[in-house]
Amino acid sequence: MIATSAYLIVFRIVHVMAGIAWAGSVFLFVVFVQPSVAAIAPAGAPFMGELLGKRKLADRLIALGATTVIGGLFLYWHDWHDFGSFGDWIGSRFGVAMTIGGGAAIVALGIGILGTRPKVVQLLSLGRQAAEAAGPPPPELAARIGQTQARLKIFARTTLGLIALAALAMATARYL
Repeated sequence: MIATSAYLIVFRIVHVMAGIAWAGSVFLFVVFVQPSVAAIAPAGAPFMGELLGKRKLADRLIALGATTVIGGLFLYWHDWHDFGSFGDWIGSRFGVAMTIGGGAAIVALGIGILGTRPKVVQLLSLGRQAAEAAGPPPPELAARIGQTQARLKIFARTTLGLIALAALAMATARYL
């Protein structure tokens, strides 16, 4: 029984710590970094190039999200088996809340992998093209950059909302 407790403690620590880092990083990016960069555009472009290109922020956030979700899935599986059957688990308020929270986190991670990361790669490529142009970028290129930035802003805000929903559901699940 001590070994069972030890591995559950380890998975819970990994899940919670990675989740805190993931949520806090996305919050900081959405609430402070994106608006600040937009306010000083185009001077913010080199900063975003460094943050997204060299520092690989999107990849780091995806890694934190994946760590959170993998740890959470293990804990979900363990808790579900404490209820005897999946029907009993999903029939409990605790199970429903944990399922909603887990689902929200998985969707947020999916947005990062399938939406944000490809758009970041596209934005970096467009940024390189704009840097190679003598003077301001051509209007078509500037429009594509703006569209990509707008899409990334939507992805980031949606991800933050889903992570907040996951945290709310999991923080209150035991009290429903």
